Formats: sequence, structure tokens, C-alpha cells
Amino acid sequence: MNDVKVRQVLRRSYELDHGYYAVGIEVQPYKLTGVVVGSDGVVMARSRRHLTVMEEKEVVKRVAELAGKLVDDRLGCAFPRDRVCVGIQVGGPVDPDTGTVLHLVNGPDDHRHEKPPPYEWVGFPLGAELSSLTGCATSVENDAHAFAAYEQSLGVGRTSATFGIVLIRDGVGAGMVVRGERISALMEFGHLQVWQRGRICDCGMRGCIESQVGNRALTAVVKERTGRELDGLEAAIALADSNDSQAREAAAAFRKAGTSIARGIATLLTTFGPTHVVIYAAEDLIRGGPGCRAANTFLQALGKFPAHAFHLSRDCQIVTKPLDAVRGAHGAALIALQSCFGIRLQPR
Repeated sequence: MNDVKVRQVLRRSYELDHGYYAVGIEVQPYKLTGVVVGSDGVVMARSRRHLTVMEEKEVVKRVAELAGKLVDDRLGCAFPRDRVCVGIQVGGPVDPDTGTVLHLVNGPDDHRHEKPPPYEWVGFPLGAELSSLTGCATSVENDAHAFAAYEQSLGVGRTSATFGIVLIRDGVGAGMVVRGERISALMEFGHLQVWQRGRICDCGMRGCIESQVGNRALTAVVKERTGRELDGLEAAIALADSNDSQAREAAAAFRKAGTSIARGIATLLTTFGPTHVVIYAAEDLIRGGPGCRAANTFLQALGKFPAHAFHLSRDCQIVTKPLDAVRGAHGAALIALQSCFGIRLQPR
């Protein structure tokens, strides 16, 4: 037993002297989630913080503080920064080559009770700004791509070389891994047109996936169909699940949302041929069962994706998982390890 402890101490000492580490941070509206991982990809520490504002410079400052505290607490305040990298992910399109956030925007309806002011980032050099404050090499990615990186090493990537991720939050995003390689190109999955005469999307186009799906859109559609004032997605789900006279009309919105995602998945299948597609969403949206009319209706419609896909691409397994910000931060750290230090984890 003593020999085991000695070996553990020696291994830990060697890692601190020679190892590389990554801080992964997920930026969500008015909150941060951070993790520290070693070169083996294992999470060593995690932390969450709330933000009072979403102004670019202030968010960078808070991210740098969180990253610094995670490193100091777990590795020591004197740990050399040239052996630590930072991976950050945001829910909008980015240019990973330059670390620039191309566009990040959210409205006040994205939050149930607080309803803080909207914000918008355009062409913000997040990577450069963060690197200058932390002294660490930095990578910037889209949130769906970070979840794809997590799944590649620690999820469905263990059994599939080609798979997709669909991330349903305020909007809808997607990421792809094809033959073991993560695609980091811009994928505006939420703005695929799936309805010829659909609602007008926030982007200005008509019939996008995001015109029907995502916390904003689903809540808005249920409001339109029922005439009820609803305080966010949870309230929309509760209405559909209830015995209210408008419950079936509310459920119809979840059916159309499921069909929208099904048509989007069909595009991924026809284009890339994934064997699996992982759907990350609010648990109440994907956990079916007795009394869960909203989730049951959504999942049933989503499950009809083969009807919209090319016949050779229909053999695909849908996996549903509840949203977990730690997985997103973890994926951002894994991306940073590879892009900054060339450390690529094999699926395990």
C-alpha cells in the first residue's frame, strides 16, 4: 500500500515538473464554467461563476481571473504559464485560426426571470485579448464544436469515427467529426432552411431551424399558438404537459420543433453519413415518459428523420443527453491541448 502511495506521489511530482495542462472555459449568457485538465484529458478541478455584465472587455477580465484561480489553486501560483493553455468556447460563430468571435448576440428573452439587457459582439479578438492577460497560449471555438471534441474522446467517438452533435440552447448549433477528424469550419446548422413558408427567424430569413427550435424560438412559437404569456421554455413545456385547454396547441409547437431538427439531421446524414447523432438539450425537452407530452411529441417527430434523408444514409442512431456546461468546458480544454501543445487524445 505504501508503495502505491509513493508511486502516486512520484507520478504527481513528475507531472508537475514536465506535464502540460489546459484550462477550458465555457462562456454562456451571464455565467462561466471552467475546468482544468491534464495532458491525459482528465478533469482535475472545476468552477462556476456568474457574470453581472456581458461587455467584451469585462468578460475577458473575468475569464482570465477564473483561469488564473483554477491554475493557482490546482497547480500552484508559481506554475509556469508556458505549460498551461486556455481553451474558450462561445455560442456563436468564431474564427479559430485568429481567435476571433465573429458574432455573439443574445436578447433579454433568453433569461427566465432576470431579463438582463441584450448584448452583441462583432469581430472581437477574444483569443488575443485573453492571451495577453493570462500569458497562456489560447484557442477559441464554437460551443457545438467543443461538445463534439468532448464526444470524440469521451463519448460516442469511442465507437464511431463519424458522428454529429446537435446542441439546442438559446439557438441551435451542430458539430461534426468525420473519419476521426473534427470539422472546425463554420456550420450554421440552425439557419438551414427546412420550411418553405415558415416563420421569420431572428437572422431575417424565413423557415430556418432556429425559427422553430431553441429556447427563444420554441417559447415564442408556443406564445403565438396559444396566446399565453410564458416566462421561458420551462413554462412552455409545463403548458404542453398540463391539462390546460391550450395544451395540445402548445404540444403542436414541439412537434414542429422535432420535425425541424429531423430535417436538419437528414441534411447531416445525406452530407456526411454519420453513424450517430448526439442531441444535447434541456432535460425536460428530451426526457419522455408518462405525462411528458412536450418531450414525447418532440422526440417522436425527431425520430422520423429517416423520412427526410437519402435512403443510403438512414442507418443512424440518435443519442440524447441533457445539457452539461462542464462537458462544454472540458471539450474546449481538449481542443486547446491539441491546438496549442499538439496533444491529441485517443478515444477512451
